[in-house]
Amino acid sequence: MRPRLVLFGDSITELSFADSGWGAALADKTSPARYADVVLRGFSGYNTRWALLVLAMAMEGAAEAGGGADPAAVTVFFGANDACLPDRERVHQHVPLEEYQSNLRAICAYFKEQWPSTKIIVIMPPPIYEPARIR
Repeated sequence: MRPRLVLFGDSITELSFADSGWGAALADKTSPARYADVVLRGFSGYNTRWALLVLAMAMEGAAEAGGGADPAAVTVFFGANDACLPDRERVHQHVPLEEYQSNLRAICAYFKEQWPSTKIIVIMPPPIYEPARIR
């Protein structure tokens, strides 16, 4: 039975198996030696607030895929949608920083409770330079 790597996040995770995506690269690096199975749980447009609402349902089947054993690791990759500015068109995705931090802690706590031996890898989105993005 191979260990599992669970990828949980927003569209950056959901699309990670597209050409040259980071999930595809991860699967490629672990696949030739049959080191691990990669389980994808990506939700386009989601922020940490919405991720908490679907977390338990999203993880259904993730443990069963490996015979019930805890995954070796889980990635948590949210923040791009949370960081949408509150005065822009995607205001509905904005999450204040304090809530974002709290939500990430809650997501990690869920994984620690469900899968105590699983390593949790929190991936932060890169910073953006707003003036260049507007141009």
